Amino acid sequence: MTKLFSILICIVLTLGIIVSSLSKVNGSIVHEGGLRDRAVHWINQAIP
Repeated sequence: MTKLFSILICIVLTLGIIVSSLSKVNGSIVHEGGLRDRAVHWINQAIP
């Protein structure tokens, strides 16, 4: 029972870390002057 409980805690912690890192990546893409704005700017420069 203790081993099962510890495995469950490890899985929950790992999922929490993954979700938090994904939300940070998403925030950096979406925020003002982020990756999305830079990509649009580069595309506008490339296409005259």
